[in-house]
Amino acid sequence: MKWRFFLGCLGLLALPLHAEESATPGEYAFNQPEILADQRLWGIAHGVRLLALACARTGQGEAAEAWVDWQEREIGELARLRGVLARHYFQQEDVLPGSISAMLGLKQSLDLAPEALVTACTTLAEALAQPRYDLKLRREELLKK
Repeated sequence: MKWRFFLGCLGLLALPLHAEESATPGEYAFNQPEILADQRLWGIAHGVRLLALACARTGQGEAAEAWVDWQEREIGELARLRGVLARHYFQQEDVLPGSISAMLGLKQSLDLAPEALVTACTTLAEALAQPRYDLKLRREELLKK
């Protein structure tokens, strides 16, 4: 299946949670609007990732494929976010995504009832097609506030 191939190639099925680090968990950058916007976008991308992986584990491949397609569309913005937040938290260019998520205090798994997971998985493709999941557009909106 397409999604298993991409997940495997991206190393996301077995991605370690944390990089070796000595940094302590960071706070949200309320006094830095651009960093704060990037932190919020990372949270969105992280949540989508957790849902897609939960869908894949339960055999709902269409949702995982929609996530892979979304990642392909958003690859530039996701890479930019990773770089910005890696520099912000670790003063490095390349940090594992799980380390950034941990610094933000994000959950590492979803706790959804099976019926809620099925509903979320069946609507993921439709949701990811909405403008609110266009990360550049969403960032512009966040910075206008």
